[in-house]
Amino acid sequence: MRVPPPLLVGGLVLLGWLLRGLAPLPAGAPQPGLAFVVMGLGLALSVWTVAVMVRAGTDPMPHKPDQALVERGPFRLSRNPIYLGFLLVAAGIALRLGDLWPWLAVAASFLVLDRLVVAREEAYLRRRFGPPYEAYLARVRRWI
Repeated sequence: MRVPPPLLVGGLVLLGWLLRGLAPLPAGAPQPGLAFVVMGLGLALSVWTVAVMVRAGTDPMPHKPDQALVERGPFRLSRNPIYLGFLLVAAGIALRLGDLWPWLAVAASFLVLDRLVVAREEAYLRRRFGPPYEAYLARVRRWI
């Protein structure tokens, strides 16, 4: 990817925030308490994922070659826990703002990650790790 996934999601969230300021589309009352919890869970999931990857000897940067197929920690529950963490943070922001534009940014972020980032990463990992990765694909869901 030419644009790192955190910047893709961050850019879409920023766009949702800007559009909210230009043409608000209220989608309910802001939920700051719930937003804080959801963002905290997303951040914790992303940090946990990075720690597990580093301990396994693989670089969490998506443009770096993977040294190991990581199947423990959050990777037991999702093949893309760090991206799931990004989406949770974006959803927390949408909850905090109470507007439709940030929710559309969450949906767009999911589509961009799923179609442009994850699909390419999965093709790479199939080539890199072969049958062990195929077995992992059969055991663990892409998202949750």
